[in-house]
Amino acid sequence: MSREIEEIGEDSKSTTIKDAETNDVYVVVGKNDLYVVQWALDHAVSPGFRVFLVHIFPTIKYIPTPVGNLSRSQLSKEQVQVYINEENNRRKSLLQRYIRLCNDAKVPVDTMLVESNSPAKALLDLIPIVNITSIVIGTRPSRSTRLVKKGQDIGEYVQKNAPKFCEVKVVSQVQQLKQSFNRTQPEITRNSDRNFLECICFSRKFD
Repeated sequence: MSREIEEIGEDSKSTTIKDAETNDVYVVVGKNDLYVVQWALDHAVSPGFRVFLVHIFPTIKYIPTPVGNLSRSQLSKEQVQVYINEENNRRKSLLQRYIRLCNDAKVPVDTMLVESNSPAKALLDLIPIVNITSIVIGTRPSRSTRLVKKGQDIGEYVQKNAPKFCEVKVVSQVQQLKQSFNRTQPEITRNSDRNFLECICFSRKFD
């Protein structure tokens, strides 16, 4: 079971954060990162280890309304709080997917929310504050080379700039999908006498 979600704002410092233990593996998660958590459970976690799910979310500056996005200053405190509560519930619902995956694997899991508009910087700041020695980050192929040049691949940036005491593993979504697909190949081989049209059901187009 996971403990209550711990939230850290951009202005928070190390005084209230317990140092990471040697057996803690920190896994950075967003909206669609089940493959990252699964990789960590399969390759980075040993008996006695604990997973820390780290979710970074942006500071709320604008709030969607029927008349468009309005700044917080244009709304009442009550309206702002309603939206904040909705966002908190969305995040908790998102994290429950990853928590269940860890629970199913019988791996202790905790969660940490970090409020920041600069995810890469937030992670690099967090590593020495919590004394993180192992962190897993997912990466997806960018559809724009311009984004890559601007350093939008957070995982590779953190891996390049993290302190030496922290091992950063960057997990490719494409590679994970290929490995998952390859695990089905022995079954296809064993049933090679089936009609070819029956076997193409295993094929899948990946973005």
